[in-house]
Amino acid sequence: MQSNIKIGRTAGILLFIIVALGIPALNLRSISTSMSWSPNLLEHLFENDLQLRISIFMDILVSGVWLALAIFLFPIIKQYRSGLAYWFLGIWILHFAIILVSNTQELSLLSLAQAYSDEPQLEQDILIGLATLKIESYFWSHYFAVMLFSIAMAALYYVFLVSKLIPRILSVWGLIAISVVFVACWLAIFNQDISFALFGQNGVHLLTLIAWLIAKGFNPKPVIPNTLEVN
Repeated sequence: MQSNIKIGRTAGILLFIIVALGIPALNLRSISTSMSWSPNLLEHLFENDLQLRISIFMDILVSGVWLALAIFLFPIIKQYRSGLAYWFLGIWILHFAIILVSNTQELSLLSLAQAYSDEPQLEQDILIGLATLKIESYFWSHYFAVMLFSIAMAALYYVFLVSKLIPRILSVWGLIAISVVFVACWLAIFNQDISFALFGQNGVHLLTLIAWLIAKGFNPKPVIPNTLEVN
Protein backbone atom coordinates (compact mmCIF):
# COMPACT_ATOMS: atom_id res chain seq x y z
CA MET A 1 0.00 0.00 0.00
CA GLN A 2 1.14 3.53 -0.82
CA SER A 3 0.45 4.62 2.78
CA ASN A 4 2.98 2.08 4.07
CA ILE A 5 5.65 3.58 1.84
CA LYS A 6 4.84 7.08 3.08
CA ILE A 7 4.84 5.96 6.73
CA GLY A 8 8.25 4.37 6.30
CA ARG A 9 9.66 7.45 4.61
CA THR A 10 8.30 9.68 7.36
CA ALA A 11 9.96 7.43 9.95
CA GLY A 12 13.20 7.70 7.98
CA ILE A 13 12.98 11.49 7.94
CA LEU A 14 12.42 11.58 11.71
CA LEU A 15 15.44 9.33 12.20
CA PHE A 16 17.48 11.62 9.96
CA ILE A 17 16.45 14.62 12.08
CA ILE A 18 17.53 12.72 15.20
CA VAL A 19 20.97 12.02 13.75
CA ALA A 20 21.32 15.54 12.34
CA LEU A 21 20.65 17.03 15.78
CA GLY A 22 22.30 14.32 17.86
CA ILE A 23 25.79 14.51 16.36
CA PRO A 24 26.32 18.26 16.96
CA ALA A 25 24.68 17.95 20.40
CA LEU A 26 27.28 15.33 21.32
CA ASN A 27 30.16 17.36 19.90
CA LEU A 28 29.08 20.51 21.70
CA ARG A 29 28.89 18.74 25.07
CA SER A 30 32.65 19.24 25.60
CA ILE A 31 32.76 17.50 28.99
CA SER A 32 33.65 13.95 29.96
CA THR A 33 34.41 11.89 33.04
CA SER A 34 38.13 12.40 32.32
CA MET A 35 37.67 16.00 33.49
CA SER A 36 36.58 14.88 36.96
CA TRP A 37 38.49 16.61 39.77
CA SER A 38 40.36 18.78 37.28
CA PRO A 39 41.38 22.12 38.83
CA ASN A 40 40.29 23.81 35.59
CA LEU A 41 36.87 22.17 35.53
CA LEU A 42 34.86 25.17 36.75
CA GLU A 43 36.70 27.57 34.47
CA HIS A 44 36.07 25.28 31.50
CA LEU A 45 32.36 25.09 32.32
CA PHE A 46 32.09 28.85 32.68
CA GLU A 47 33.94 29.55 29.43
CA ASN A 48 31.74 27.08 27.52
CA ASP A 49 28.46 28.10 29.14
CA LEU A 50 26.55 28.93 25.94
CA GLN A 51 27.93 25.91 24.10
CA LEU A 52 26.77 23.58 26.88
CA ARG A 53 23.33 25.19 27.05
CA ILE A 54 22.85 24.67 23.31
CA SER A 55 23.99 21.05 23.69
CA ILE A 56 21.53 20.45 26.52
CA PHE A 57 18.67 21.97 24.52
CA MET A 58 19.52 19.84 21.48
CA ASP A 59 19.83 16.68 23.59
CA ILE A 60 16.35 17.19 25.03
CA LEU A 61 15.03 18.00 21.56
CA VAL A 62 16.52 14.78 20.16
CA SER A 63 14.90 12.76 22.94
CA GLY A 64 11.60 14.50 22.17
CA VAL A 65 11.85 13.51 18.51
CA TRP A 66 12.55 9.89 19.56
CA LEU A 67 9.37 10.00 21.64
CA ALA A 68 7.46 11.50 18.69
CA LEU A 69 8.77 8.68 16.48
CA ALA A 70 7.63 6.11 19.06
CA ILE A 71 4.14 7.62 19.10
CA PHE A 72 4.13 7.67 15.29
CA LEU A 73 5.12 4.00 15.05
CA PHE A 74 2.87 2.85 17.90
CA PRO A 75 -0.10 1.93 15.64
CA ILE A 76 2.19 -0.05 13.34
CA ILE A 77 3.70 -2.06 16.20
CA LYS A 78 0.27 -2.59 17.78
CA GLN A 79 -0.92 -4.34 14.60
CA TYR A 80 1.64 -7.08 15.18
CA ARG A 81 2.24 -7.17 18.93
CA SER A 82 -0.31 -5.18 20.94
CA GLY A 83 1.28 -5.71 24.35
CA LEU A 84 4.75 -4.99 23.03
CA ALA A 85 3.52 -1.71 21.54
CA TYR A 86 2.54 -0.37 24.97
CA TRP A 87 5.88 -1.46 26.45
CA PHE A 88 7.65 0.21 23.53
CA LEU A 89 5.87 3.52 24.10
CA GLY A 90 6.32 3.31 27.88
CA ILE A 91 10.07 2.77 27.54
CA TRP A 92 10.41 5.87 25.37
CA ILE A 93 8.44 7.94 27.87
CA LEU A 94 10.78 6.75 30.64
CA HIS A 95 13.78 7.43 28.40
CA PHE A 96 12.59 11.01 27.84
CA ALA A 97 12.14 11.51 31.59
CA ILE A 98 15.70 10.30 32.30
CA ILE A 99 17.10 12.63 29.64
CA LEU A 100 15.27 15.57 31.24
CA VAL A 101 16.60 14.74 34.70
CA SER A 102 20.18 14.09 33.54
CA ASN A 103 20.28 17.34 31.61
CA THR A 104 19.03 19.19 34.69
CA GLN A 105 22.23 17.92 36.33
CA GLU A 106 24.14 19.58 33.50
CA LEU A 107 22.36 22.89 34.02
CA SER A 108 23.18 22.81 37.72
CA LEU A 109 26.84 22.39 36.71
CA LEU A 110 26.67 25.75 34.99
CA SER A 111 25.19 27.24 38.15
CA LEU A 112 28.22 26.00 40.10
CA ALA A 113 30.55 27.50 37.51
CA GLN A 114 28.72 30.82 37.71
CA ALA A 115 28.91 30.78 41.50
CA TYR A 116 32.67 30.24 41.35
CA SER A 117 33.04 33.05 38.83
CA ASP A 118 31.01 35.47 40.98
CA GLU A 119 32.69 34.50 44.24
CA PRO A 120 36.29 33.32 43.57
CA GLN A 121 36.95 33.17 47.30
CA LEU A 122 34.57 30.21 47.66
CA GLU A 123 36.19 26.90 48.49
CA GLN A 124 37.22 25.66 45.06
CA ASP A 125 37.78 22.04 46.09
CA ILE A 126 34.23 21.72 47.38
CA LEU A 127 32.75 23.20 44.21
CA ILE A 128 34.90 20.96 42.00
CA GLY A 129 33.80 17.97 44.07
CA LEU A 130 30.14 18.89 43.60
CA ALA A 131 30.68 19.44 39.88
CA THR A 132 32.41 16.08 39.54
CA LEU A 133 29.53 14.30 41.26
CA LYS A 134 27.08 15.95 38.88
CA ILE A 135 29.16 14.95 35.85
CA GLU A 136 29.31 11.36 37.08
CA SER A 137 25.57 11.41 37.77
CA TYR A 138 24.89 12.61 34.23
CA PHE A 139 26.97 9.88 32.62
CA TRP A 140 25.48 7.10 34.76
CA SER A 141 22.01 8.35 33.83
CA HIS A 142 23.13 8.45 30.22
CA TYR A 143 24.14 4.79 30.28
CA PHE A 144 20.77 3.77 31.68
CA ALA A 145 19.02 5.88 29.04
CA VAL A 146 21.05 4.13 26.32
CA MET A 147 20.09 0.76 27.79
CA LEU A 148 16.41 1.70 27.58
CA PHE A 149 17.03 2.90 24.03
CA SER A 150 18.56 -0.49 23.23
CA ILE A 151 15.58 -2.40 24.61
CA ALA A 152 13.09 -0.24 22.72
CA MET A 153 14.99 -0.52 19.44
CA ALA A 154 15.33 -4.29 19.85
CA ALA A 155 11.54 -4.47 20.16
CA LEU A 156 11.15 -2.37 17.03
CA TYR A 157 13.59 -4.49 15.02
CA TYR A 158 11.77 -7.62 16.18
CA VAL A 159 8.49 -6.25 14.82
CA PHE A 160 10.26 -5.30 11.60
CA LEU A 161 11.55 -8.87 11.39
CA VAL A 162 8.20 -10.59 11.82
CA SER A 163 6.33 -8.09 9.65
CA LYS A 164 8.94 -7.82 6.88
CA LEU A 165 8.29 -4.06 6.73
CA ILE A 166 11.99 -3.70 5.89
CA PRO A 167 14.44 -6.24 4.42
CA ARG A 168 15.14 -9.06 6.86
CA ILE A 169 18.88 -8.41 6.73
CA LEU A 170 18.36 -4.88 8.11
CA SER A 171 16.18 -6.24 10.93
CA VAL A 172 18.68 -8.94 11.92
CA TRP A 173 21.60 -6.53 11.62
CA GLY A 174 19.70 -4.07 13.83
CA LEU A 175 19.06 -6.70 16.51
CA ILE A 176 22.74 -7.65 16.57
CA ALA A 177 23.96 -4.03 16.55
CA ILE A 178 21.66 -2.90 19.34
CA SER A 179 22.50 -5.99 21.43
CA VAL A 180 26.18 -5.01 21.25
CA VAL A 181 25.27 -1.53 22.52
CA PHE A 182 23.28 -3.03 25.41
CA VAL A 183 26.19 -5.26 26.43
CA ALA A 184 28.64 -2.32 26.12
CA CYS A 185 26.54 -0.31 28.58
CA TRP A 186 26.67 -3.13 31.13
CA LEU A 187 30.43 -3.40 30.67
CA ALA A 188 30.74 0.32 31.36
CA ILE A 189 28.57 0.01 34.47
CA PHE A 190 30.92 -2.69 35.75
CA ASN A 191 33.86 -0.36 35.12
CA GLN A 192 35.26 -2.22 32.14
CA ASP A 193 37.16 -0.44 29.38
CA ILE A 194 35.02 -0.30 26.24
CA SER A 195 35.77 0.83 22.73
CA PHE A 196 33.73 3.51 20.99
CA ALA A 197 33.42 1.00 18.12
CA LEU A 198 30.92 -0.96 20.24
CA PHE A 199 28.58 2.03 19.99
CA GLY A 200 29.70 3.32 16.60
CA GLN A 201 28.75 0.14 14.77
CA ASN A 202 25.13 0.81 15.69
CA GLY A 203 25.44 4.22 14.05
CA VAL A 204 26.48 2.58 10.79
CA HIS A 205 23.36 0.42 10.88
CA LEU A 206 21.15 3.37 11.75
CA LEU A 207 22.46 5.42 8.82
CA THR A 208 21.86 2.47 6.50
CA LEU A 209 18.32 2.07 7.83
CA ILE A 210 17.64 5.78 7.37
CA ALA A 211 18.84 5.66 3.76
CA TRP A 212 16.62 2.65 3.05
CA LEU A 213 13.51 4.12 4.68
CA ILE A 214 13.81 7.48 2.92
CA ALA A 215 14.43 5.79 -0.44
CA LYS A 216 11.99 2.88 -0.19
CA GLY A 217 9.74 3.36 2.85
CA PHE A 218 8.08 0.33 4.41
CA ASN A 219 7.27 -2.75 2.37
CA PRO A 220 3.90 -2.06 0.66
CA LYS A 221 3.02 -5.75 1.11
CA PRO A 222 4.09 -6.68 4.65
CA VAL A 223 3.16 -9.90 6.42
CA ILE A 224 -0.47 -9.80 7.59
CA PRO A 225 -0.57 -9.52 11.41
CA ASN A 226 -1.25 -12.76 13.22
CA THR A 227 -4.69 -12.56 14.80
CA LEU A 228 -3.73 -15.34 17.20
CA GLU A 229 -0.74 -13.48 18.67
CA VAL A 230 -0.07 -13.62 22.38
CA ASN A 231 -0.14 -10.09 23.82
